[in-house]
Amino acid sequence: MTRIIFILSYPTYVSVADQAEWLAWINRDRRMPAILSAMGVEVELWGIGHEACVVAAPGDAASRYTVRLFTADNPRKPARDHVSAAMLAAARAATDALFVVIGTNGGIGYHLFDRLLRPEKRRFAVIIGGDYWSRLLPLAKMVFPESAVQERALAHPPFWRVAIPRTRMLRLPKSIDTALFHPEQRPTRWDVIAISRLSRWKSFAEVGALSRRYRVAVAGGGPDGAALARRYPHIEWLGHVPHRDVPGLLHQSHLYFHAGRRDYFPRAIVEAMACGKPVVGFGARMGDDVIPPDCGLRVDRATFAAETAALLDDPVRIAAMGAAARRHVVATHGLDSSVPACQVLAGMLR
Repeated sequence: MTRIIFILSYPTYVSVADQAEWLAWINRDRRMPAILSAMGVEVELWGIGHEACVVAAPGDAASRYTVRLFTADNPRKPARDHVSAAMLAAARAATDALFVVIGTNGGIGYHLFDRLLRPEKRRFAVIIGGDYWSRLLPLAKMVFPESAVQERALAHPPFWRVAIPRTRMLRLPKSIDTALFHPEQRPTRWDVIAISRLSRWKSFAEVGALSRRYRVAVAGGGPDGAALARRYPHIEWLGHVPHRDVPGLLHQSHLYFHAGRRDYFPRAIVEAMACGKPVVGFGARMGDDVIPPDCGLRVDRATFAAETAALLDDPVRIAAMGAAARRHVVATHGLDSSVPACQVLAGMLR
């Protein structure tokens, strides 16, 4: 094998509707190819976008890597089920590639796995994002979970699932641009802010309850935006906000509350911490590695209101938690935090 091809399991427009905005976005999906390209590895990032394109993207140390977007064959289906026969054909022709599937349960990843990776016994790795389990994992040569909760669930699954040995796992940090996401003093507009895709898979009941007492804003777009706005009229619904403008919103809030009980480690938590904001999230799926005790609160449905209220009533504690959150992210989730994982992937080419 001589090259690595990262494949996004979900279309790019699930996260960012505007393709130009997505192409300019610097997150972990873009950092890992950039790091590998600087290591001398031939690397590409493939996905499904609104328009097909091939772009030479800047890597590290003046290197370049290729971003290749295909269009969906079934655009009328839900986005998570979109697939591309052209992508599959290109992957079949890439007999020299190690594939790295980003995301466990998107239609693109399943399509690739069922039609190519499994039947042709191709070598591949999986980067977990969102749900931690899928049928790809038992055959993956390497699995990159994001949290301790996911690692334990993979190593000690229910009897009907195959355990993933810890020797085939490496925890992967978030890789946040801590220069873009940084603390800044601005006038406070909201007590609580949440940033989320507006879909039925999230839970806005808690921020909705908080909005009856506090100033609450939610940024993000999605298919259920209008219904949620009607259900929770006291929330200030900000709609989709370009990624580069998200820090400015975080700067205007006292704390970040993650609207979602099913998430294991959403990127927005780390972005809020990088801006020096305490984070409140649900402890059932988020351990101390995701929200350290000195950086925020791990709550449940019975305790969230009282604990959030106590924190909002204590500005000294808010400031201390925010400072600790910033230190934590700089130490663990900076732009180079995925270097160890990239070294492992590069080693798999040998």
